[in-house]
Amino acid sequence: MTVRTGQGAGDDNGEPDGRDRPRLTRLLARAAGVDFPTLGHFLEEGFMDLSIRRTGLARRMIGTAATLALDEPDAATVNRAIIRLRPAEVLVIDARGHHTHAVVGAVTVAAARARGAAGILVDGAVTDVDALQDPRTGLPVHARGTTCLTTKRLDGERGRRQVPVEVGGVRVEPGDIILGDASGVIALAPDTLEDVLHRAELSDGAEPDLLRRIAEGVPLEELLHLG
Repeated sequence: MTVRTGQGAGDDNGEPDGRDRPRLTRLLARAAGVDFPTLGHFLEEGFMDLSIRRTGLARRMIGTAATLALDEPDAATVNRAIIRLRPAEVLVIDARGHHTHAVVGAVTVAAARARGAAGILVDGAVTDVDALQDPRTGLPVHARGTTCLTTKRLDGERGRRQVPVEVGGVRVEPGDIILGDASGVIALAPDTLEDVLHRAELSDGAEPDLLRRIAEGVPLEELLHLG
């Protein structure tokens, strides 16, 4: 499990603090302008393990975490969390080790999309992959795997919202920034992301010239870091 510094923004009920929303909006906009792997040049924390892969829409996932610790594979508990989603949030579901049942599918994703969600992240399984990847119905979804076995309609009381969860070996707090693409998923406290963004922006800005010089045949000894 990755140890993280900093805390996600939230009020006493675990919901994102409205006073902090303009800052989060600015951070999300800046994050959208960098290549997510560039952050890996400057950080070690927050990177989810290789088992968490993109299974949904082929688009980058950028949003703030709305968390759910799902103690049992209960469809109603997931549905209640979706109803509470806000625009630009990523529903982050910790299936608590129950990886045999899909907790997200076509209807779940359509409902999250209707709420304006930025994506869904599951430490567990999902289903209906074709619908998840359909530009007309899908969302960016990252998960541990896929299955045809699904959740059941129980009582809606089988989980806890807006609590710290663990996904892909990373602790995720409500309000953390979630960044996902074809390479993987990162979860960072807003302070951590803000501290590193400027260096990532400078690195991305320098890369096109470096690639151009490689293509032009400049000796690699002059361009690559060799220790």
